[in-house]
Amino acid sequence: MSIKTLEHFVSKIDKLQLKGSFTDAIDAMAAFWIYGKIDFLFLDIQMGLSGIDIARMLRNSVKFVVFVSEDDNNTFDKGNCYLFKPLDFIKFEDMVNQLILTEREDKEILL
Repeated sequence: MSIKTLEHFVSKIDKLQLKGSFTDAIDAMAAFWIYGKIDFLFLDIQMGLSGIDIARMLRNSVKFVVFVSEDDNNTFDKGNCYLFKPLDFIKFEDMVNQLILTEREDKEILL
């Protein structure tokens, strides 16, 4: 259900383009041979393989990793981005915009 919700959210933001969505972690990782580098990867933290492990394996192919989780107990590493279920479009859009803005600010500082 979260996949369909995220697909819908992505379709509502003009600056995002859905490259693919997967229910199988191995299929998703294999797709990176085709996609190359992408900007956003939304991963459910509780999959057959750990979403955190997949993020580590793909860290050089993804600009931003956002973990989707049912667990909002504040025990997560604050350096990562999380969306909590039930998913909300306003929170999704705010996170996407904030990540894009943060990246722009970092580039301006480095110039």
